[in-house]
Amino acid sequence: MKLFRRALLALATTGLAFASMQAPARAQGVADFYRGKTITLYTPDTPGSGYDAYARLVSRFMTEKIPGNPAIVVQNMPGGGGLVQTNYIYNNAPTDGTAMAIIMHGAIFRPIFDPREVRYKMDGFRYLGSAAPIIVIGAFNKDAPAQTAADMFTKETPIGSSGGTTQYFPDAINRLLGTKFKLVSGYRGSNEVVLAMQRNEVAGVVGIGLDSLLLGLPMDKVNVLFQIGSVRSKELPNVPLIQELAKTEEERKVIEAVSASVSIGRVFVTPKIPDDRQKALNTAFEQALKDPQLLEQAAKQRMVVNFISPEQIEGIAKTVYAFPEPVLKRAGEIMAGNY
Repeated sequence: MKLFRRALLALATTGLAFASMQAPARAQGVADFYRGKTITLYTPDTPGSGYDAYARLVSRFMTEKIPGNPAIVVQNMPGGGGLVQTNYIYNNAPTDGTAMAIIMHGAIFRPIFDPREVRYKMDGFRYLGSAAPIIVIGAFNKDAPAQTAADMFTKETPIGSSGGTTQYFPDAINRLLGTKFKLVSGYRGSNEVVLAMQRNEVAGVVGIGLDSLLLGLPMDKVNVLFQIGSVRSKELPNVPLIQELAKTEEERKVIEAVSASVSIGRVFVTPKIPDDRQKALNTAFEQALKDPQLLEQAAKQRMVVNFISPEQIEGIAKTVYAFPEPVLKRAGEIMAGNY
C-alpha cells in the first residue's frame, strides 16, 4: 500500500513538473516562430487617413510586446469601402499569424445589411480588440449652406464622400429624415475629403470620425451639427445624436441599427490562426493599447485611445444581429449599395 501511494505521489510530481515545463515551452514556441519574421498589418484606407493612423500607432508599440519581437509593416489596401481589404484577409491572407488587419467597423454588419460582393463571414475572423470607439460626426465649413441642424432639412449642402461611412451615413440620413446633403464622391480617403473642405470643393462631410477630421482641420474651423452613435460622446456633450432629430420611433431604431458599429470603432482582427499565436497577439494588442508611451503619442496626434475587448465587440455584434427583422430589413434597404 505504501509503495502504491509512493508511486502515485511520484506520478503526480512528475505530471506537475511536466506541466510546468510545458507552459514555457509553448511560449518559447511562439517566440521561435515570430523571431525574425514580419507581420503585415492591412489597413482599409489611404496613408494619412484615420484607420491608417491607428494602424501605424499600434504597430510601433505592439511589436515589442509579441514574443520574438517580429517587425510589423502597414500595408494600405483601400477600395470598396473596406470590402477589398476584408475579402482579401478572409480569402488570401496567411493564416500562420503573420497577417492582421484594422477593418472598417461597418464590415462586421455588412453581411446582413448589404451582402453583395461580400466574400467573407465574420466567424472566419478573430478579434484582437478595438483601439477606440469612433466619434462619428457631421461637420461643415463655417460658410456652408447648412449652419444649423434645421438648415440641413432646407438647404442643399455639398459634402465629400470617400465611400464607407461617408457614403452610407449621409445617404441613410437623407432617406430616413429628409435632409438635403448632396454627395460628391470619388475621394480615395477621409484625408482627401478634409482637404476638399479646406479648398472649398465641398462644404462638409458626414460620417467621418472626429479623430480623422482633426488630422486636417481644428475644431474652431468647422461646425459640428450632429454626432452618430449610441450615446453622446463625452468629447461632444452638447452636440445632438442624429436619432434625436428623428420624427418617428421607427426612424430612430433604424438609425440606431445602421450606426451601432461606431461603438465598436477601430477594430483589429486576424484570420483564423493557431491558438497560441492568437493568444500572444491578443495579449500584445491589449498591452500596447495600455502602454503609457502609446497613450502619450496618441494625445500628441489628437487621437482617442480606449481599449475595447474582443468580448465587448462580440456583445455589440450579437445585439445588432438580434434586432427585430423589420428594423434590419429597413436598415438593409438603406445600406444596400452604400458601402
